[in-house]
Amino acid sequence: MDQVAIVKKQVRKEQWRKLITECQSSGISVREWCETNGICVQTYYRNLRRLREEICESLPVPVKEQEKPVTFQKLEVQTPAPNHQAAVIIHLPAATIEVRNGTSQQTVEAVLLALRNIC
Repeated sequence: MDQVAIVKKQVRKEQWRKLITECQSSGISVREWCETNGICVQTYYRNLRRLREEICESLPVPVKEQEKPVTFQKLEVQTPAPNHQAAVIIHLPAATIEVRNGTSQQTVEAVLLALRNIC
């Protein structure tokens, strides 16, 4: 493209930039503004799109932080060896109750309350 064509393109771009700014600050619809100023609506929107694309191309591309890959760590869970011996054995005439090691406090309390109500 020769120098004259480049300058002509820049002048036209600047003219459209001013026209678009004028339209947007007019307070009327684009269609009304275009009719008043003798501009085809499609031409207006085509030039608006070109200016927006040019602005987008000139914006710096944000640099994303390098995302570290997610890594998972295997956790070793050590469970106590099962102890099949009961920690507490209660013999009743009609039943035997065995409470094993590791039984939650809530369970032990529930069993004791039940025994209290029975006995």
